[in-house]
Amino acid sequence: MHDLIIIGAGPAGLSAAIYAIRKKLSVLVLSNGLSSQATNAHLVDNYLGLPEINGTELMEKFNSHARKLGAEIKKGWAVEKITVGDDSFKLLTDGGELEARALIIASGKKYRELDVPGAKDFERKGISYCATCDAPIFKDKVVAVVGGGDAGQDTAWQLTKYAKKIFLINKYPELRGQNKQMQENLKNNEKLEILNDCRITEVKGDVLLKSIKIKKGEEEEKEIEVQGLFVEIGSVPASYFSTGLLKLNDKEEIVVDKNNMTSQKGIFAAGDVTNIPYKQIIIAAGEGAKAALSVYEYLNNK
Repeated sequence: MHDLIIIGAGPAGLSAAIYAIRKKLSVLVLSNGLSSQATNAHLVDNYLGLPEINGTELMEKFNSHARKLGAEIKKGWAVEKITVGDDSFKLLTDGGELEARALIIASGKKYRELDVPGAKDFERKGISYCATCDAPIFKDKVVAVVGGGDAGQDTAWQLTKYAKKIFLINKYPELRGQNKQMQENLKNNEKLEILNDCRITEVKGDVLLKSIKIKKGEEEEKEIEVQGLFVEIGSVPASYFSTGLLKLNDKEEIVVDKNNMTSQKGIFAAGDVTNIPYKQIIIAAGEGAKAALSVYEYLNNK
C-alpha cells in the first residue's frame, strides 16, 4: 500500500513526485513507457531559467531530480482500470495490481493518429509521429508534415536540417500558432513549401511509403511523391481508464477543481490530461506540485 500513486512521468507527474516525497509520503510513479510530449520538443525556449534547452534534456533533468530525492518510477506499467475501495484505490495494470490511499493522474496526452486510407499500413514505414526521434533517417529525402500548428511548424523546422525538400500541409488558410518568428523563418526557407487549405486524402506505397494524395479546397486531388510523412495533427487526453469513473468534459479532459481534485474524492489530476487551459510544460509542472500539496492535505485531514 502506497500513500500516493502517480500515473504519468511527464512534467506534471515528476513535479508531483518531488513535492510528495518532500512531504514524506510513500510515492510510486507509473510510466506506460510512452515518451512525454515534452521529450519530443526540439527546442524549449520558455521554461524559466533554462533557455534554449532540448526537450529530451529537460525531461532528463526532471527525471534525475525526482530520482535523486528517492522517487520510485516503474516504466512500462500501463493502467487498465481503477477500482474505488472503502479507504483506498486499486489499480489494475499490465504489470500487476497496486493499491494506494490517493492517486494523481498526470498521464498527459497521446498523439492523434492520421485517419486516412493507407495510414495504418505505413506507420514506421515512412510515417512518423516523432521528428526528434526520426528526422535524421530522412537526410536528403523528400518529406511532408501534416499539421500547421506550433507542433507541425517545429517539426518542419527540425526537418530543414536533414531533408532536401519539405511540404508543410496545413488545413487552414494560414499558419496558426503562438510562435510568429517561427512562421516567418519557415516562409523564408527555400527548402520548405507551405500548402495552405490542404488535407491528406490517402497514403500510398508498397513496402515503404512512396506518395501522398492531397486535396486543396474544392480542387482535384494531387499526388506528391514523398519518402516520409510526419504527423502533427494534435493530441487527445490519455484519460481512457477514467471513463465512467471521473467527470470528463467534451474534449475527454479530466475536470478538476482549484485544488486539482477530480469528481472522485481522493483522486487528483494535473497537467495536459485535465481541463486546465494552456498546455505548457511550466504550467503542467506547477499543476503537478499543486496536486501533490492537495494530496498531502487530503491525507492529513483523513
